[in-house]
Amino acid sequence: MNATALDTSAAPAGTGLSTAMRIEVRKLATTRTWWVLSLVALAVGVLVTVLTVTGSEAGEHPPMDIFTGALIGGLQTAYMITAIVGITAVAGEYRHRTVTASFLAVPHRGRLITAKLLVLAGYGLVVGAVIVAVCSAIAAPWLSARGMLEGGLSAGGITRAVVGGTVAIAVMTALGVALGALLRNQLAAVGVLLVYLFAVEPLFNSISALRPAYPYLPGGAVQALTFSGHRAFGAADGAVMLNPWLAALVLIAYAVVITAIAVRTSIRRDVS
Repeated sequence: MNATALDTSAAPAGTGLSTAMRIEVRKLATTRTWWVLSLVALAVGVLVTVLTVTGSEAGEHPPMDIFTGALIGGLQTAYMITAIVGITAVAGEYRHRTVTASFLAVPHRGRLITAKLLVLAGYGLVVGAVIVAVCSAIAAPWLSARGMLEGGLSAGGITRAVVGGTVAIAVMTALGVALGALLRNQLAAVGVLLVYLFAVEPLFNSISALRPAYPYLPGGAVQALTFSGHRAFGAADGAVMLNPWLAALVLIAYAVVITAIAVRTSIRRDVS
């Protein structure tokens, strides 16, 4: 990735949050790699949704669960990629040594990281809405054509899946920003993310002694946001999902806590 260099000559020492956010929006709009990753997230999300739909059997689950389950697979892949975008937005600046210019433009490091988090969360909201809408538009008619939605889908269930999925991608993107700010090393942060998603969370979902904690992990909270049942698609017995509002608060809490730690540690670090 080539992070956009900043002209800091006109940046006042007391750059406010709104100005910092405008700077981040400009970087987001002019950094091609992030938009390429957005298209990759959409393409992979659609592919996984299609594979999930074609692998489902009629009568296996209630219609609403089948529809939401088809979305979950695509969402999990999509939010992994948008989280990497969030990581790159911060850690990529350290890697490409553009972070010094960013700190000159916005000397208050906490304000800069907060601006990145808010802008990238907004980016995740927009990209998430597109991904969820496209995946839903593919899953619903395809499942219906295969006779797997007999009994219909509830309007409330669809709304929860669409809104919850969009919010989940936005918050996971913000979590990527927080992780990138905390670790600063882009490869290490991406590695931690992938190990967590593909090793740690599945471990909690598969071991009975650890299973009660699964709903409080980011992946469990994402499923609670989108799934209409008490037990999510793919969650093992004993993993009872949270209330969607509580799940949203859990995800936001992760982002806030990690960001707070990142801000506190970044103030003490030197930048070369």
